[in-house]
Amino acid sequence: MATILLGPLFAAENFSSLIDIDILLFGILFFFSITFACNINCYHDRDVDTLKKKDLARSIDSLGISTVKNVMVFESVIVFVLILYFFLNGYIGVALLASLGWAFGYLYSAPPIRLKNRGILGPIPVNLGVYVLPIFAGHLIIDPNPTMMFLLFVAGYALLNFGINLVNVAEDYEVDRRCEITTAAHKLGLKRTVGSASSTASIGSAVVLITLLPQVKDFYTTLVFLVALLAMIFTSADITSILLSDEVHEKAQKKGKRLPLYFTSTRYPMVLLLLLAIL
Repeated sequence: MATILLGPLFAAENFSSLIDIDILLFGILFFFSITFACNINCYHDRDVDTLKKKDLARSIDSLGISTVKNVMVFESVIVFVLILYFFLNGYIGVALLASLGWAFGYLYSAPPIRLKNRGILGPIPVNLGVYVLPIFAGHLIIDPNPTMMFLLFVAGYALLNFGINLVNVAEDYEVDRRCEITTAAHKLGLKRTVGSASSTASIGSAVVLITLLPQVKDFYTTLVFLVALLAMIFTSADITSILLSDEVHEKAQKKGKRLPLYFTSTRYPMVLLLLLAIL
């Protein structure tokens, strides 16, 4: 949920501007949008998950297909009610971006389009739907005029997370191949995929840090900035280390277990830094 806070925090001039019902409703909208995207992915990936992510496959089986479908319908209804709310209250941009986010979540997993099975196009809906659109939408609720620094921040954040997600793509290379899912790793090869992960994560980290530098104003913000710097250096270096192995796929599988660490260690220092800057 760190991503949802980044847009409003970047736009806010003080903490009181965050105390708003629209910010709360935006949080609920993002939550149901992401759970819908996750559920529809699990639903259509059940056969794939039986080979690796067995807990996800078992959860689908234990709930039952009809229950999972009903949950997705419920989530979609909540999403579109909130989209309508924002539209009617003048947040046209927020409503449009949220609609695109829901569409990306659906098109990524559901046939016949199923973008995740479209090679190098696969990571695009994830990156836009999870790491770009929500940050823009959150910013628009507070400030409808994004600055160039904010645009650079979003670009850097998207690149960083794109790189991290490519590790997951490389990790699932064999399972996806057996299930006839064509990902970027199959189009580019494992070495080039991991190389892309390393370069985009490194470039994204540098851009994010540059855009966050103006938020450093005192001892505490300096400390948090240094934590963010170290976390991004570690993440980029750890991803790059996959390339040094003779067994790239095996190494990617091991590093794939660190994805939660990569995500949390890079995101939450950003949130804390932006929060401290407006207190």
